[in-house]
Amino acid sequence: MNLEPPTTPHFADGIDLGSIPFGVLDVYRLAITPVTFSHDRLGASVEQAWEWTNVTPQGEVSRAARPQGSNNWAVHGSRTSTGRPVLANDPHRLHSVPSLRYVIHLTAPGFDAIGAVEPTFPGITIGHNGDAAFGLTLFLGPDQEDVYVYETSPENPNTYKYQGAWEAMHVIDETFSIKNAPSQTLALKFTRHGPVVDEHRTPHRAFAIRSVWSEPGTAPYGASLVSMRARTFDQFVGAMRRWGAPAVNQVYADRHGDIAWITAGFSPVRKNWDGLLPVPGDGRYEWDGFLDPELLPRLRNPPSGFVASANAMNLPPDWNHAECQLGYEWDDPSRAVRIKEALTADAWHSVAASCALQTDVLSIPARRLSAILQRLHSDGADARRALAILGGWDQRVLADSGPAALYETWWSHYLKPALFERLVPDAALRNLILPGDIESILRSIEDPGPRLGASPARARDELLIASLAKAFRHCVSTMGADTASWSWGRMHRSHFEHALSSYLGSSSRTLLDVPALPLGGSDSTLMKAAYRPNDFKVVMGASVRIVVDVGDWDKSVCMNAPGQSGDPRSPHYADLASIWARGEYVPMLYSRGAIDRETEACIVLTPV
Repeated sequence: MNLEPPTTPHFADGIDLGSIPFGVLDVYRLAITPVTFSHDRLGASVEQAWEWTNVTPQGEVSRAARPQGSNNWAVHGSRTSTGRPVLANDPHRLHSVPSLRYVIHLTAPGFDAIGAVEPTFPGITIGHNGDAAFGLTLFLGPDQEDVYVYETSPENPNTYKYQGAWEAMHVIDETFSIKNAPSQTLALKFTRHGPVVDEHRTPHRAFAIRSVWSEPGTAPYGASLVSMRARTFDQFVGAMRRWGAPAVNQVYADRHGDIAWITAGFSPVRKNWDGLLPVPGDGRYEWDGFLDPELLPRLRNPPSGFVASANAMNLPPDWNHAECQLGYEWDDPSRAVRIKEALTADAWHSVAASCALQTDVLSIPARRLSAILQRLHSDGADARRALAILGGWDQRVLADSGPAALYETWWSHYLKPALFERLVPDAALRNLILPGDIESILRSIEDPGPRLGASPARARDELLIASLAKAFRHCVSTMGADTASWSWGRMHRSHFEHALSSYLGSSSRTLLDVPALPLGGSDSTLMKAAYRPNDFKVVMGASVRIVVDVGDWDKSVCMNAPGQSGDPRSPHYADLASIWARGEYVPMLYSRGAIDRETEACIVLTPV
C-alpha cells in the first residue's frame, strides 16, 4: 500500500503480527457487504454456514476456500461562462437495483431543497436548497477504525486482560430461526472498544474492532439534516462541526459567489501509534478524544478558481503530521490528477463541461504505462502487434475502443498477476494484496527495484513484453483475429442485478434485472466503472450524477441509474439505464413553474 506521507507502520510491543490469522476480519467484511441471495448459499446447512464468510474485493460473498470512491468539484464564477459557480458530484458505490440513491425534491414552509439521498435516510446529502449547493466524497484522511488484540483468560474466555486485571466482555445471546433447522443461539461479545469479530482458544486471544461509527453522536450522514439547510458558508461550516462519520470532503457553492472545500469527520487522536496495524487491547493504546474540527483542512475561494476532491491524498503540503496526525492510506490519485488538469485548462467552465468531465474516460495509469511501452520493442509477432495497437492509442477507455480492450485485459489478467508473482512469491500472501494498490503497482513498474533481480529495468521490460503478448493472444481468442473489430464494451458491460434474481431463476431475471449495456471507463477513470476481473462486468461506479448551475437552478442536470422506481412494474424502473450508459443527463428542475409544465403524474398521500 502506498502510504502518504511515507511512514514505517508502528509495531506494537507484545503482538506477533505473523500469528494473526488471515481471516480475522472476515466477519467484519461480511457485516458491511450488501445482502445477496443464491441457491447454494441459502441451501447450505447450519454446519456449513460459516463457510460463507469470504468477501471478494468487489463486495460479493463467496464460499471460503473494497472499492469505493467519488468525485466532486466547485468552480468559481470567475472561471465559468455564465459568471455563476458550477458544482458537480458523482458518488461511486456498488451498483444495485433499485438504485442505491434517490433523487428527491423536498418542499415545505421555509425549506425547498432538491438532490440525492439514500432512501433509508431523511433529507438530502447532495444537491442544493436554492441558496447553497453541496456535494461530498469520502475523505480518507481520518483513520476511523482500529483492530484490538486481547489476551483472554484460559478459565473464562469471556474475560480479557485490561490494565493488569481481567475485565468481563458484555455478552448478548441472540436467538434466531432458520428454515428447516432448529433455532440457533449466537453469543455477541463486546469489549470496551467494540464488537469481537474473532477469537481463539489456542492461544487465548480475541479480536475486536473499535470504530468511530460506534461512538455517540456519529450517526452516519446525520449532520446532513443541518447542513442541507445552510444558506451561507459560515452556516455550512457550523453544520460540519457535527459531522461524525463517514469522514468527507464537502464542496460548497452559493448564489453569493462563494465556493469552498471543507473536510469533516471525527478523527481519533492516537498519541503513541499511527493506527495502521493491530494493537493490544490491554489499555496501552487508547484514543485520546477526537481532533478539533476547526483544525481539519478547508479552503475558500482559492486563487485557482476551483476546489475538487477524488479520495486521493489532499492534505496541504505544510500539514503538521506530528501535531495533527491523520491517516496514511488514500485512493488511487489518477482521478484527482485528471480533474485538476482538466479544470486548470478550462478558463470558461460550464454545466456541459462538468457533465463531460464526470463522464471522462482518459486513463492516467494507461498514460503512465504507455510512456514506458513507447521505449520497448519485441521480436515476437504478438508483442509487436500489441505494441503497435497501444502505440497509436490516446489512452481513452471508450466503449468502442479496441486498444482499450487490449489494455484492460493486459492490466487486469496478465500484467498485475505477473508482477505480483514476481514480487510476492508466497501465494498466500499474494491473496492479501488483491486487487492491488494501483499507485504502488505503477511506481514499482516506473522505478523497478532490486526485488526484480540484478537488472531490474531489463527484468521489468521482459515482464511487460511477455504479459502483453499473452494479453494479445487472449483478445484474439475472445474477440477474433480482426483487431479492428475489437471493442472494450463487448466485455465491459453494466451489471444491475436484483438481489433476488439469482435465487428466483431465469424467468424472474427478465423482470428484475436490467439488461447489460456496453460501457467505457475503468477503475481509474473519472467515469469510474470498476469491474470484476473474472468477467469484466461493471459492479461499481456512479449511479447518481448531479451538476448544479448555482443561481440559475433550473439549468441544473442529474442522472440516477438504472431508474427512479424500485417497482419492476413501473416504466421508471430502468428507463434511465441506457441514458446513463451513454453519459447523458436529464434536467433537475427546481422552480414550481418548470416542474408543473413537466409533471407526468401526481400521487397524493392523505392521512386517515
